[in-house]
Amino acid sequence: MSELPNKELLRPDEVATFFEVSKSLVYQWVSLGELAAEKYGGVIRIPREGVLLFRENHKMKPLEE
Repeated sequence: MSELPNKELLRPDEVATFFEVSKSLVYQWVSLGELAAEKYGGVIRIPREGVLLFRENHKMKPLEE
């Protein structure tokens, strides 16, 4: 996983790079309401805090034997 840029609002491609997924998957997360986003003049930006919260909420619990 790459480092998340240190700025308040991130582009979808920056989030995709951070999670090592496709940009279309990031748009899907936004569309499903799983990842918070804001739209300014047709441009989507994702709050950094929302990315960190999304990551925390999707951590797997240890597998039980």
